[in-house]
Amino acid sequence: QERALIEVQDFALTQLAGLRGQVAGLHMEQIPVRADSPYVGRTLGDTKARTLTRCSVVAIIRDTGVLPAPVPTDRLNSGDLLVALGTREGLDKLVRIIAGG
Repeated sequence: QERALIEVQDFALTQLAGLRGQVAGLHMEQIPVRADSPYVGRTLGDTKARTLTRCSVVAIIRDTGVLPAPVPTDRLNSGDLLVALGTREGLDKLVRIIAGG
């Protein structure tokens, strides 16, 4: 998982660095899906992340590897890390949503 995380971070940071020059206020966050999250076993679409926060989940990092460009039907597992892009406010809201708050 650590190697996969490093690969995604390198890719995402490279992409994000290019975007930051064009779009002020864009941030990246790695959001853990904890065992007590109401979304464990549910789909990414169930979170309504994009609709409620205007953030994009660009990858899911899990023990088995990286799932780039996840689709709404991809299921979330305990221990997943969601790599998301958005505004600071949107990302903060997404963290709360995934945590169940």
